[in-house]
Amino acid sequence: MKRGKGNLGAQDQLVSKKNAHDHGDGFEQPRKIVVKETDDASDMGNISKHEEPLSPMACLNADALFDSYILIIVGFKNEIDVKSLKILLQNNLAKHQRFSSVAVKDTHNNLKWCPTEVVIEDHVIVPCLSLSTVEDPNFINEYTSSLVTAPSFNPSRPLWEVHVLNVCSGDTKASLVFRIHHSLGDCTSMISLAINSTSQAADANVSPTIRQHKSSDQKSTGFLQFFYNMVLGLWLTFLSMLQYGATLVWKQDRNLLTEENRAKISKKRLAHVTLSIEDICLVKNAVNGDLDKNMENPSKVMWGNKVGFWIFPFPAIHYEDPLQYCRDITMISRRKKLSSEAYLSNALDKLMPTKLVAYLVSILFARTTLVLSNVLGPVEEIQLGDNPITHIIPTTQINYVSIMIHFMSYAGKGKLVALVSEDVIPNPQQLCEDCADALQVMKEAEAKTTPLNLS
Repeated sequence: MKRGKGNLGAQDQLVSKKNAHDHGDGFEQPRKIVVKETDDASDMGNISKHEEPLSPMACLNADALFDSYILIIVGFKNEIDVKSLKILLQNNLAKHQRFSSVAVKDTHNNLKWCPTEVVIEDHVIVPCLSLSTVEDPNFINEYTSSLVTAPSFNPSRPLWEVHVLNVCSGDTKASLVFRIHHSLGDCTSMISLAINSTSQAADANVSPTIRQHKSSDQKSTGFLQFFYNMVLGLWLTFLSMLQYGATLVWKQDRNLLTEENRAKISKKRLAHVTLSIEDICLVKNAVNGDLDKNMENPSKVMWGNKVGFWIFPFPAIHYEDPLQYCRDITMISRRKKLSSEAYLSNALDKLMPTKLVAYLVSILFARTTLVLSNVLGPVEEIQLGDNPITHIIPTTQINYVSIMIHFMSYAGKGKLVALVSEDVIPNPQQLCEDCADALQVMKEAEAKTTPLNLS
């Protein structure tokens, strides 16, 4: 996709309007699907404009048992002009294959992506906001949380929408809240799309960049070391599969964080905190750890849902040295990387019926404490049109998951994001603040172990 050059700065007063997607009267009646001509487009990358079958992972996310959504809050330094935004979206996002297609069943009852006409007014939502609501400092988080239980998308339209909130919060003058069905793509795909739709704030002609972190344990090895790693990887993969089987049959976390009989969808709350990437790297270096490479070069990312899982045990042990927790996690993480657990969990969806996979994965989610996900973002500040972006806050709504934790880096800072069931953690902001405090404690512990340089 080409970067948008439209002006997103506010030129007029915000005009509130009622939309059929608004959380009152539900959706309007589905309209007849209009199939577009399937010509090639230069900005589609590797994605064909013709009808395509849904991938197994897309079918899993579209299954009624999951019905997963990606929610992304994008903050801006200036107010947003709705008219300019619609033009920008029409010329960019609406031309993307996944954002201009609907899922329809063919004669064999298989789902396919079918190109359709995008009516941009159906996807841009400007809610009517009262003065008291706007003055609430937690309004944007609460608004985003409400989208978790919002009505499902109209299946006759592409499965995405953008909510425009011209609400001030700190250095942010306005926010866009993207609600995107997970069947369209994973978080890495969405960030790749953002990279190709924006430019650096310092230079509108330069595309954003993502720093690639190389693992410190990746060294050239001889044949014996390679053979040893291969055998060890097979053994660790076998142990991981045993852990999957045990979790599916009887093993589960027995603590206050999991619900014995959790509902499919409960009221959830969103909270986040800003962390320093420099502080994280400081602690990482102190324990000889790694920063996970969760995203490839954006220009080489293939669009889709390439999702795998690790069942990751967090040791519930008290250490006098706060850095010991990081050392333990680093050791476990390196063992997981040697195994093929993530690849096999992804392949599982391709080898088994979607309904069965959905049932098994729902059991895994219900018997584990939380789900963690992280993604690398742009190194420098970026802008959409000519409006600089202050922060990017991603999260995902997944049924049967009571605690969803995301981490995303952006312009030297990181956002730790928690989307939690209200009946499990009533105050998610406290959870985020506790994580920030833990990082500070580890940073102080690192300072005590670092030799003083008197030169």
